[in-house]
Amino acid sequence: MRAWNRRATAGAAALAAGLTLAACNGSGSDATANGPSGSLAVMDDWRGCEVFGDFTDLQERLGATGIDGELQSDGLEEGIDAEAAGCAGLFDLAAFADTQGSFDFSVTGDATARGGLAPWSTEAEAEANFADRVEQRRENPAGVAYTDQTEGELGGDWDESLYIAADSANRFYLDAYGRKGDWVVYLSIDFLHDPGVDAYETAPEFYPDSDADQMAVYPFTTDELVAWVTGEHLTQIQTDIVERAESEAGR
Repeated sequence: MRAWNRRATAGAAALAAGLTLAACNGSGSDATANGPSGSLAVMDDWRGCEVFGDFTDLQERLGATGIDGELQSDGLEEGIDAEAAGCAGLFDLAAFADTQGSFDFSVTGDATARGGLAPWSTEAEAEANFADRVEQRRENPAGVAYTDQTEGELGGDWDESLYIAADSANRFYLDAYGRKGDWVVYLSIDFLHDPGVDAYETAPEFYPDSDADQMAVYPFTTDELVAWVTGEHLTQIQTDIVERAESEAGR
């Protein structure tokens, strides 16, 4: 397993723990006597960051100012999630800087993203894998102290889907899962609270002529990001996966 996390954050720890799945749906059950079938036969050599377009759209939406290290792109049976072709990255976001008296301070936002595509030979295997992933997230093995947790379905045409959005003391978490036939796709994002908003809410008396919205440095609100990921972004990812699979299956 290659290490992709160069910055120890609570979000990255929760993400890694949430992706450690039981082996009951491992690769040994995917193949028939004649080799893999279904989407597994088509997608077995795909790389994760190809599926997610190197997170280009996500980075733009987050207003990422840089990548901490480099993206990690895995194929099946690689990385921390052997069942999926995965893409992972750590991103620097906008910074907030201020001076109060003789004290200068600056806080830089950051985000962690992990996406994966898990193809299977049969729809039954994909259904079981989808259920395993959702159950693992709800069990919260990393013990993150979530607050204000909400759930919903993804936009678009899925056989089954779910997203779970939740806050914590310092970070916001979004985990989204979709199944289409015999493959499962997921995207997990967590990010530090907007440093500008946090500065205002921590000491509003320092900023009597401002408010949280005016001091925000991120180009998105939490609600806007959740709506985009669950209503637009993963729908486009699904379309891209289907089009590529149909193209490669027809060769």
